[in-house]
Amino acid sequence: MKDAASLTDDSMEVGDLLPDLMNKLKNAIEECVQKQYEMCEEKGFTLPKYYIHIFITKEEHAAKIYGAPNVLRIRKPHCRVTRPSPYQEEDHYLWSVTNMNEIKFEWCIPKKEVIGYILANPHEFDANYVKMLQMYTDDKLDKIDDYLVDGKLV
Repeated sequence: MKDAASLTDDSMEVGDLLPDLMNKLKNAIEECVQKQYEMCEEKGFTLPKYYIHIFITKEEHAAKIYGAPNVLRIRKPHCRVTRPSPYQEEDHYLWSVTNMNEIKFEWCIPKKEVIGYILANPHEFDANYVKMLQMYTDDKLDKIDDYLVDGKLV
């Protein structure tokens, strides 16, 4: 946080933070996959599919303590065999991992204001992302099969 504070001022744009954030996010996901693999090896089991659920939040205390209003924090990722709901909280991301190493982006749910802007200006954004957000707002992003583990609802 101190490094970010030293680089941040009121004129900084979100895009200025994006390359570093994306690199940290990539590293966090790769670390999750590696640690999950090691745990499975150690315990002698495998997971045909699991999820990595990550929240990215604006660090409210950074503005007060360090005078840095634009500090983002990747909250500790969660590996889980059950699929989390995209409707539980804003600013969260989900990847699935199949065969212990095949990583697939599932979704990213931003704040409601951001969703509204993206859907009002779809030509400014990736078409697949706009489609995913439209499915989210239509309550069609989830299917019951997403919540089955070994054929059972969990």
